[in-house]
Amino acid sequence: MPRTRSRPKTEEKFQNAVLKLVADEGCSALGINAVAQLAGADKVLIYRYFGDFNGLLQLVAESRQWLPTVDELLRALPVGISAPLPLLREISNSLVHHIRSDASTHQLVRWRRTQACPLCLRFTQEWHQLWQDLPQRLSQQAGADQRNQWAQACGLLSLTLEAELCGEPVDRHCLERIAEGLEYSPSLIDTAPTPPIEESLPTNLL
Repeated sequence: MPRTRSRPKTEEKFQNAVLKLVADEGCSALGINAVAQLAGADKVLIYRYFGDFNGLLQLVAESRQWLPTVDELLRALPVGISAPLPLLREISNSLVHHIRSDASTHQLVRWRRTQACPLCLRFTQEWHQLWQDLPQRLSQQAGADQRNQWAQACGLLSLTLEAELCGEPVDRHCLERIAEGLEYSPSLIDTAPTPPIEESLPTNLL
């Protein structure tokens, strides 16, 4: 009796193959032949199941949350932080740990500026959203000057984190300079959604 093909299992093999290729070699390794070979299935099935190769990549891109939300970051903060510098350090360490703990996510940081594949685009969308939401939450009851300073500080922090994750040299004292002039009170942070703030993070910092 011929063996019947399980579509859900084959789809999962294709998706896992995409993630493994990205994790092992980066986004430049993605190609329909490479994915089909790694999945051990005919590439014709990619067209049949996903419409085309881009459809497969889009499904993989939307299949997970690549970065923690601001709420998740803030809930993970140690109790007792009462100053901007240790706060930024904890946020930085948490994000670096999260990204480095998954090889495919780490690769997307490296490739997001050079590839326009759905995975890079989705990751970049989450990256931008995180750095828009974070300064708003950290300064939600502050005045306009502090909101602007927090937006600039988080923009600079995003650049230093990206550089570190891409293996570029980073000044060990940059966080001290980023934290200068910031005001922070733990009582200002809650986990409830907050209305959007008019000031937005400058796009040239992302």
